[in-house]
Parts: sequence; structure tokens; C-alpha cells
Amino acid sequence: MQELKKHSIGKRTLKILEDLAEALIPSGGPDYPGARDIGLVEKLIERVSIFPRALTALKIFAWAWEFAPLCFLKFRLFTWMKPEKQLKFLEAWEKSRLMSRRWLIMLTKGIFMAGFYNQPLVWEKIGYEPGKCFRAMQDGEKR
Repeated sequence: MQELKKHSIGKRTLKILEDLAEALIPSGGPDYPGARDIGLVEKLIERVSIFPRALTALKIFAWAWEFAPLCFLKFRLFTWMKPEKQLKFLEAWEKSRLMSRRWLIMLTKGIFMAGFYNQPLVWEKIGYEPGKCFRAMQDGEKR
């Protein structure tokens, strides 16, 4: 948590990102551990803060999702919605006829999923072993 203060992401922005991550990768769901269980948002912020303007872009990205429901007449901010409504809202974007909405939800999923599946705790759950493919290729060439 010390690093988050150093990067001044802000509590509200952090909540937006955590709600998004939890809606996409729920804790205790089929992909256990979930986003909150591994501290996905903190790890994402840590990685993004390496690049000078990326943290600002992440803040804008988060706030765009916060206000997105208002743009589509939901009359609530994203973080004010119940988790079930958040999930329905994101699913509506995924099934939208507007290609730009589908692209944005896929971009959002890609950002969070890349961070999620890059964690050693998750590797254990899905049976991934770093270097296994490379070693198999090396062994195959020797034969």
C-alpha cells in the first residue's frame, strides 16, 4: 500500500479499478484465486508506474469506466452499482452491436487478464510451468 501512496493513484481511482477487476475476475470463482485475492490492481499499478505517462492514462481509463454508465443512461456511476449490475453492464458491452464498445471491453479484459495470468500463484492453479515448453523443445532437438 506504501507504493500506491507514492504513485498518488487516489482512493477513488483505486476503488474503480478494484471493482472492474473483481467484476472481470471474481474472487472465489472458477479462476480462484480472484483479482482481490492476489492484489491484482496493486500489481497492475506497480507495473504501469514504470512508464512516465502510463499512470495518468490508467487514471483516465478508470474514470472513463466510472462515468460510462451515465453515458448510456444508467444514471449511476460504475462503483455505485451493485456487483450484479456491474457484471450485467460489462456483459452488455461485450454483446453490444457497437464495435467500439466491444473493443473497449476486450481491451479492459486484456489488461486485467494479462496481469492476472502473469502471477505465480495463478500458474499453480492452471498447471503452467515456466520454461517447460522450451525444455521440451530442447529435448526434442537432441533426439
